Amino acid sequence: MVSNLTLDAEIEELESKLGVRFSNRDLLRQALTHESFVNEWDAETVGDGVRSYERLEYLGDALLNFAVAKALFESSDDATEGEMSMGRAHVVCKDSLASAADRIDLGDHILRGRGEVVYSPNVRDSVLEDAFEAIIGAIYVDQGYEAAREFVFQHLGEQIDHVARNGVEKDPKSAFQELVQGIGLKTPRYRTEAAGFDAEGQQQYRARVLIAGREVASGLGISKSKAQKSAAKNAQKRFANGVPVEFAKMKNECADTSTVARNGLGETKLVSVRALAAEGVRRVGSWLSLAMFRKGGSASGRRLIYKRPE
Repeated sequence: MVSNLTLDAEIEELESKLGVRFSNRDLLRQALTHESFVNEWDAETVGDGVRSYERLEYLGDALLNFAVAKALFESSDDATEGEMSMGRAHVVCKDSLASAADRIDLGDHILRGRGEVVYSPNVRDSVLEDAFEAIIGAIYVDQGYEAAREFVFQHLGEQIDHVARNGVEKDPKSAFQELVQGIGLKTPRYRTEAAGFDAEGQQQYRARVLIAGREVASGLGISKSKAQKSAAKNAQKRFANGVPVEFAKMKNECADTSTVARNGLGETKLVSVRALAAEGVRRVGSWLSLAMFRKGGSASGRRLIYKRPE
């Protein structure tokens, strides 16, 4: 059976970290089993009935979203649907759940296939996220909703309370975009590329944030998203004490261009634009009058269609 996949001593160690004692430990073992392990290992070697955590992860995801949504709903009578949705998304996301899984060393206990291990020697954040949710599902099946909810608050309670009290801090990329647009600069762009592997064999990415083609800052991360957030944070630091000289000049150029477009060189340009518009109307009128004159063949016909102002 599946009990020979993970020793009881290891299960007991993990249960201590989880703060949960399972009646049916096979549920916990299933919550630790990645699909790659099921696909690669021979059923005769590991025993019949080996299942991945996918079904439990599906259940755990639904329970987690409900528990967090209910907590945020009950924490305030004034919070809007949008605010609560943003708060829930902030807690129930890959970064948050992977961090919670790291705090209990969950990656040390996940069963993965050889191909998955070669692809990513360190357990990927997405796998940590899924396994964490699968454990919530396993706790529910083993002990019911209250036990699952207690587990959620034991490992995510501080984040839930922080969001309930303070709302959600803006994503670094959004915050930096608002900053630069607020001072008249163009929207920042990101260029991301692979940057090799770190000492532990984890894939790294480097992102550069640019304004009008000029690099502001760069950042590293184990995913493209994290690298871009790191670059945005570093960019904000550069602007913390004011607009850097090279971007201040760019700001002035943008301001000059927008002023010309809006105000020209003072009121003179606006007057000339109005004059051009009036001239355009006059020219169209002349063309219409000529066309009608040629068609009707009489001056009186022309005067009925268009009469010049005195």
